[in-house]
Amino acid sequence: MRIFSTIIVKYPVALLLAFMLFSSAIFFPWFQHHAVADEILDPVKRPASLYTNPDNPNVIKDVSDPFEAINRRMYMFNAMLDKLVYLPVLRTYQMILPDPIEICISNFYNNVGEIYTLANSIFQLNRKKSVETTYRIAINSTIGVFGLFDVAALNGVTRHDEDLGQTLGFYGVGPGPYLMLPILGPSNLRDALGGGTESLAFNILDPFNFGDNTEESIIYSSMQVVDSRNQVFFRYYMTGSPFEYEMVRMLYDRSRVVEIDK
Repeated sequence: MRIFSTIIVKYPVALLLAFMLFSSAIFFPWFQHHAVADEILDPVKRPASLYTNPDNPNVIKDVSDPFEAINRRMYMFNAMLDKLVYLPVLRTYQMILPDPIEICISNFYNNVGEIYTLANSIFQLNRKKSVETTYRIAINSTIGVFGLFDVAALNGVTRHDEDLGQTLGFYGVGPGPYLMLPILGPSNLRDALGGGTESLAFNILDPFNFGDNTEESIIYSSMQVVDSRNQVFFRYYMTGSPFEYEMVRMLYDRSRVVEIDK
């Protein structure tokens, strides 16, 4: 039991990846079987070519997606997981906690995330973002009570959002193939490697000094997952479009281009 606890604390990234692969392999066939009659899954089960003329210029298909068949299945898996697990947990979370507390929790995790923004702003040699992010971390971590309150924003210094994927893109690394990651959602090869590297670095550096304290580590990670979903307003199949998969793919690709160029 002691060995298992140590593994959870020291290797959470590896365990998350293992869980993603295991859950995808085990539960996706069940989801697929039980969702056959569920109309909510119809839009993503069929490629756009079944609905439109292949020569139709209105269909955007310029995102590299060589794993489209697998990605579509992962999209379905994520949609069902979101419907059966994440959203029920999220509704309970929102029902129990008042909005001001939710905002404080989001501020806390955003403040922690600014460590990544600062590092990547420095890597990109962006002086303005580096200075402003340093100011935000210093002010919000002290006057803002460990980041619970975004005091810096009240002073007109708003949050930047930089990650390793953006840094790699800044230096000319292409996005690579589009990926729909189990649980994590839309990504590409560059961003997936960047996010994994950042998570690994965070766990190695252990800024909160969790050490062997499994309970604190689990609470921190669990709350982070719930808060991350709470900050994303997207709901699967909310568009009602038969081309939602293509739309999400296109929007993700375009948003990353904008984030890298800004």
